[in-house]
Amino acid sequence: MELTRVIIAPVLTEKSDIQRANGVYTFKVAYNANKHQIAEAIETIFNVEVDTVRTIKVDKKAKNVGRFHGFTNRYKKAMVTLKPGSQLNYLPADEEEAKLAAEEAKVKEEVKAQKAAKSADVEKKAAAKLAAKKSTATKATKTVAKKPTTKRKVGGE
Repeated sequence: MELTRVIIAPVLTEKSDIQRANGVYTFKVAYNANKHQIAEAIETIFNVEVDTVRTIKVDKKAKNVGRFHGFTNRYKKAMVTLKPGSQLNYLPADEEEAKLAAEEAKVKEEVKAQKAAKSADVEKKAAAKLAAKKSTATKATKTVAKKPTTKRKVGGE
């Protein structure tokens, strides 16, 4: 059997996502493929080292759509455990998200550096203003004379 026809598709479920964090990847494989063929296909296609392969044959299930009765297709599911240090990325969206996250982090660092430089400039200007105020504050200040107050007449006085 050709190695490219052994693996049909990855199985994307909540359980497979949890297992993927532990290095166990789940695939839908050809029904007549054996464990050795599955391991060889994974190793050659994804360039990783396979530790173990476990297979499950999933039977067909009855399915009703309106008044029509039928069955889902039977398939074979393979759970592939990779050797420690190996990692498999069969979702291109994950790679794009990782690149976007790296770019965002880089942009945030640049913005942070710009803000730090801007705040340093503002602090320098504020220090210069304070120094200028202190030098002008030492000069004599003008005193303002108070105006004489008058009593206000209230009523008919």
